[in-house]
Amino acid sequence: MSDIRLSRTHNLTPEQQEEALSALIEYLVNTLGATIEQSEGRVAFAGAGYKGQVSFDHLTVEGDLRLSMMMKPLKAVISREIGKVLDQYLGVT
Repeated sequence: MSDIRLSRTHNLTPEQQEEALSALIEYLVNTLGATIEQSEGRVAFAGAGYKGQVSFDHLTVEGDLRLSMMMKPLKAVISREIGKVLDQYLGVT
């Protein structure tokens, strides 16, 4: 069961989807120190206090995030920030 679940429609080409996943992986690994498991159109990740996954299909991007007990008080802030970045990257106004 997810603590945070986000879903957005998009108009990204397959190449843009791959670029987005690559940028996400770079951020997760280099900034948050996450471990990554990648398959086509999907990235699963885990780090200190969280684990989740992000997946693209031809119309939507979906993400699920589970938070540790220590991170749960930050759920609203984390959800809002992820949503803002996702909307910005996907061109949602």
